[in-house]
Amino acid sequence: MKFGLFGSAQAQRGGPDLDSGAGFRDYIDYNVEAEGLGYASSFVVEHHFTGFGQVSASLNLLTWVAARTSRLRLGTAVLVLPWHNPVLLAETAATIDLLSGGRLEFGVGKGYRANEFDGFCIPIAEADARFEESLSVILKA
Repeated sequence: MKFGLFGSAQAQRGGPDLDSGAGFRDYIDYNVEAEGLGYASSFVVEHHFTGFGQVSASLNLLTWVAARTSRLRLGTAVLVLPWHNPVLLAETAATIDLLSGGRLEFGVGKGYRANEFDGFCIPIAEADARFEESLSVILKA
C-alpha cells in the first residue's frame, strides 16, 4: 500500500506586514517532510474565485515541490481543461515532467462549479465540448 498527500497550500491574506507566501513555503516543506517519511505522492487541487486561501496555479506550485523533492509523485487533481489553453497547458505539464524526471501525474477534468465558469466567462454548458477538444489537442501535443 502507498500513501500520499491530497490538498494544496493555503495563502494568507492581510496587510503589508503579513507574509502571504508563508503558507506556500510551509506546504513545500510539508511535502519535503512527507517524502522523507516515505509518502509516495502529492496531489494538488485547482480552484478559482473561491476566496480565502485558494491556490489556483497548481502547476506552478508543483514545480516548486518538484525542485525540492526527488521521488515524490506530483499530481494534479484535477486541471480543469475548459479553463486553459491546451497547448500552453501541455507545454507546462511536459516541462514539469521533464524537470522532475518523469514524476508528473497529469489528472484532468471538465469542472463543475458554476461560479468558476462564470468567473472565466465560459458557459458551463460548453464544458463537455471544451474538455473533449482540449484533451484531443493535449494528447497530440
